[in-house]
Amino acid sequence: MDGSKELSSETMLLNSVSDDAFNDIIYESEEQQKSVYGSDRIIVDNYGCIKDDNGQNVRVTKYTLMNEQKVVIEIINYGATVISCWVPNSLGELEDVLLGFDSIEDYRLQNTHSIGSTLGRVTDYISNGHLENDNGEIYELIKNRDGHHFNGGEKGFDKVMWDGYVADDELVLTYSSKDGEEGYPGTFQARTTFRLTCKNELVVNYIGMTSKSTPVNMASNMFFNLAGQNTGESELMNHSIMVNADEYVAIKVPGRRPVGLIKNVHNTCLDLRVPRLLKKAFPLVPDSGYNHTFKLFKGKDRKAFNLAASLVHKQSGRTLDIYTDMPCIYVNTAQDFPNYGKSLFKEEGLTVSNIETPLAKFDKYENEQESFISEEYNFTSDAELVEEEHNLDHDIKHSPTHVNHVQEIKPIKGKLNTMYKKHSGICIRPQLFPDAVTHKNFNSIILKPSNIYSQQVIYKFGVIASTD
Repeated sequence: MDGSKELSSETMLLNSVSDDAFNDIIYESEEQQKSVYGSDRIIVDNYGCIKDDNGQNVRVTKYTLMNEQKVVIEIINYGATVISCWVPNSLGELEDVLLGFDSIEDYRLQNTHSIGSTLGRVTDYISNGHLENDNGEIYELIKNRDGHHFNGGEKGFDKVMWDGYVADDELVLTYSSKDGEEGYPGTFQARTTFRLTCKNELVVNYIGMTSKSTPVNMASNMFFNLAGQNTGESELMNHSIMVNADEYVAIKVPGRRPVGLIKNVHNTCLDLRVPRLLKKAFPLVPDSGYNHTFKLFKGKDRKAFNLAASLVHKQSGRTLDIYTDMPCIYVNTAQDFPNYGKSLFKEEGLTVSNIETPLAKFDKYENEQESFISEEYNFTSDAELVEEEHNLDHDIKHSPTHVNHVQEIKPIKGKLNTMYKKHSGICIRPQLFPDAVTHKNFNSIILKPSNIYSQQVIYKFGVIASTD
């Protein structure tokens, strides 16, 4: 991991900085601009053109990051989007393990789920698009999801052109979000950096400053399938997942907006503190999959930089460990992707009134040991997955994400004509608390002028020894 990181916080650092420091952090110098083609680890290439708001052609740039192990990460400056991750299996064979598309037009017109893109200013929901600052001033944000503000609005960070340059072995992408953009107060200067290390770590840093108090919660929305981006649900089920979280954010279904409560995972199907094989976990999870935000366990030091989650695909030998200083992690097994064709799971779904099911214990599989709950996890049992005010007679199978006439649903046409559907990949997204501006008991995501937003995530790819 990168030991040079100076600025990190569970939400954001609140150290005052000068205007000079602001410029040093956000804007590239002439020397940095000159280094665009100065790295033998990052190749800069053209990725096509798009029309800007004035109808002018704007070139999209692709940056290819490489290391000694022949790992290849491709990123474009449209949406600060990671478009591929070529990593080796246990035999050294490379495969693209990141869902995505083949062209810039596909990313513009087909990427309704923001696959691979950087989300902002605020990831996830802001209920009713309503924002009130410390002075009582009211801001109405763009409402783009059932009357709520979602993932930065209609034109969030995932749908804009970022400026880019290469500094040594690091890709730096910057974007200036103007005062009033999508309804947000203040001009927000964002910088996202990507660096691929010799240890197969993709290190992502988010840094930003603002001219007015504004909420900030940036994140990368990457969907992985360690068997290969084109292997679909059947291979995703062979992944095991561990999430270092003893609590989760309670939500209302079907919209999955937070209700302001943090609940214990103990004795629920959301207890992923030991690795769980997805094909054995899914039958116990409502809607047969994960679409939840977890509060990470960090011990006494709440600003610690910790292992947040691990993903393992034993058949290929590929592993993915995710480290972060963010307080939460969102796990989504492509639950919102189109549900069409045959599925490995029945369509009945679980009812909320039958929520006792998560109390069922996971079976042992392979080398998994019995889950041992130490004293630090001795919580009062709580099997609920949704807030009590939700109608207990509501059947999850009737939610908008469950469509009975699945043959009428159009799949997502991804790379190499791969059809992505529900359970084609998994998003493991470190972030700050969702809808924190609505629920004041959540850690604040408000960034004030003269303060700096700084977060880091490391995606560490690895392999396990073949067991054939």
